Amino acid sequence: MTPALRALRRGLPEAELFVVLDEGFAPLLENHPDVDGVLTLGSGTGSKIALAARCRRMGFDGVLNFHGGPTSAWLTAASGASLRVGRDNYRFSTLYNLRVSSPKTTFADPEASHTVFSQASLVAALGFPVEDFSLHLPVAPEAPSRVASQLAALGVPSSDYVVLQPSASFPSKQWPAEQFLHVARELKRQARRDVVVVLPGALLDAGRKTKGAGARPGELGEFFHPEFPVLSDMPLQDLVGLMASAALYFGNDSGPMHLAAAVGTSVVGIFGSSNPRRWHPWGVAHRVLWAGLDCSPCHGKSCVNPEQFACLEKIDVQTALDAALELLGKS
Repeated sequence: MTPALRALRRGLPEAELFVVLDEGFAPLLENHPDVDGVLTLGSGTGSKIALAARCRRMGFDGVLNFHGGPTSAWLTAASGASLRVGRDNYRFSTLYNLRVSSPKTTFADPEASHTVFSQASLVAALGFPVEDFSLHLPVAPEAPSRVASQLAALGVPSSDYVVLQPSASFPSKQWPAEQFLHVARELKRQARRDVVVVLPGALLDAGRKTKGAGARPGELGEFFHPEFPVLSDMPLQDLVGLMASAALYFGNDSGPMHLAAAVGTSVVGIFGSSNPRRWHPWGVAHRVLWAGLDCSPCHGKSCVNPEQFACLEKIDVQTALDAALELLGKS
């Protein structure tokens, strides 16, 4: 989102720019230089109605819907803004009076399939050039010291460690924990790096116990501890600080993977059901591990393959380890 926000700020330097985020993710943009304010959406119908009423009172001239889901479409319409921008393939597309075609068309680039291009295309459709596609996510000033204290308590240096993130929002995106453990042991042995296991907790606790994938964060913590230090339920600003000082992120395709990329940390991303062409780590050195089966990408909520979660099971440990060692300069 930040390349689109940057282009919008440059195009409208005097405008007040607000972003609507789920309340759990609001801290990510609270101090962003291109954002004047963050409006939060809580859970439940009451929160949606209250936010819609607030947006209408604020009298926005325009709304750009970067998400495209039904809730964001309803909020866009309820805002009362005279300009409502969305993609022409969004659900309820008639709610928008500026409908934008594929980013491949907008940017005249057949490779412009990543979500960064999709969001930036809405700004480009307003006539504002998008020239800088790099991500920018500030680290909160107090976060590094808090993170360093937590790491010190675990016996881990304050930088140059590997972040291992074995959790995910769906079982179809969660590589087996046993594979992660093997990679962690080999990175510690071969690369001589400290490995910190990070479990985002409630924000990502949508998994379920399933063969090869889907263990909940609490179960995963018990699996890795005490052999490896485990940090769970970190505040988002501290999680950003942790990623910023890491030598490498190794983990599932997830929110934390994108946080690591946004602060410039190299990434090994493991993809199952989602499309790496659209969601690969952006703007950093990275390696994508994806089996590329005929049945993937898919919606991810269930698996239709007779060999359940084959897209994950077919990603072998040695390939994953080699990718990590390569990025660490130890291949």
